[in-house]
Amino acid sequence: MATVAAVPAPGLPGRVCDACGEATLVPFADLGDIPVLCGVHWADPEEAGASPVGRMVLASCPSCAYVRNVAFDPAVMVYDTTMDTNLHHSPAFQAFSAELVKHLAERYQLGGRRILDVGCGQGDFLRELCHTAGCTGSGYDAMYAGPVGPDGSGAVFHSGHAPRCEGLPDFDMFTSRHWFEHLDDPYDFLVDLRRRAGTRSVYGYLEVPDACYDLSTAGWEVIYPHVSYFDAHSLVRVAERAGWRVEDTGTFFGGMFRFIEVSANAGDEPRRGTGPLPGKAERDRQLTAVAGFAQRHAAERAAWQGRIADLAGRGARPVLWGAGSRGVQFLTFADPQRRLAAVVDVNPRKWGRYLPVTAHQVESPEGLARLRPEAVIITNPSYRDEIGASLRDLGVTAELLIA
Repeated sequence: MATVAAVPAPGLPGRVCDACGEATLVPFADLGDIPVLCGVHWADPEEAGASPVGRMVLASCPSCAYVRNVAFDPAVMVYDTTMDTNLHHSPAFQAFSAELVKHLAERYQLGGRRILDVGCGQGDFLRELCHTAGCTGSGYDAMYAGPVGPDGSGAVFHSGHAPRCEGLPDFDMFTSRHWFEHLDDPYDFLVDLRRRAGTRSVYGYLEVPDACYDLSTAGWEVIYPHVSYFDAHSLVRVAERAGWRVEDTGTFFGGMFRFIEVSANAGDEPRRGTGPLPGKAERDRQLTAVAGFAQRHAAERAAWQGRIADLAGRGARPVLWGAGSRGVQFLTFADPQRRLAAVVDVNPRKWGRYLPVTAHQVESPEGLARLRPEAVIITNPSYRDEIGASLRDLGVTAELLIA
């Protein structure tokens, strides 16, 4: 097992692990102040540049390898309809989500069942699940900007955070995709859901960024809204500790996303998954990633600052494709001087608007046909083929660089 060297974290009290509850978290990387509102874009560049920052101090659990930002301040983290983290503009993500819908509908026989979707985004996944499976659902998200109330798909949408425990509607299955890591109290959240399940047979599906992937790479997905970072072992530990049985777990989307399927009151039914549950080997792999993260992250920041400066200096007109949270974090660390010729994104809600702190303006990809960049940087390798095809359609011949 790798030894994680502690870094000073003055002014931060010790915290017991949120996942296993067995050990005190050990700080291992201080990233300083980073953008708080990664999913917000502004009409005015000065307002974007003045958007709030928050401190990021990562700490890990020596017992289960859970990682948390121990400097996180929930008071500065605001979720509302100005925040746009929707990934469904990407055909690659749409295809992945459609396959997931089919998998859940078939494995858990969801026809006629009631779904609770916590952190439903703009409702795309829940609508498709209701339509495909023939189920009904309730979706909650403070970022939901669509019509509230009943939807033709069989879903009912609420613009706001989901209530807790008794305030929740009855459900036969809960889903939560890319919201669990945002919670200040992930263990209590799962306990609330387990209590609401009572003695009924209930299933659940959680999907989060895979911490081992993020901490083994440059860490562009290590962002302020993500309070927790779960690997295979720690995600199982927190679910079991909250009273859920683990049905299955694994990774999707090129290893970037980790899922876990859980159940309550399943009786003598065999587990849905056939593989062994993660154990000490997975924990040790995560702790190895943790031990090298601070040095690796600093080296990547310096390398990309130098590479962008070199590309811009020789007139290569480098651009970044992707203005989501990974892109925002990359720009914060790799291009604070705004040497990039452009930042583009397929989400039309972002076009003409400015990103937090660095105030880069986002453009439509169609503008690249005029700009003719020689280098296009992306921070998510899962979109390599999709973006490469888009560049060819635009008639742009550029080197595709993976950050």
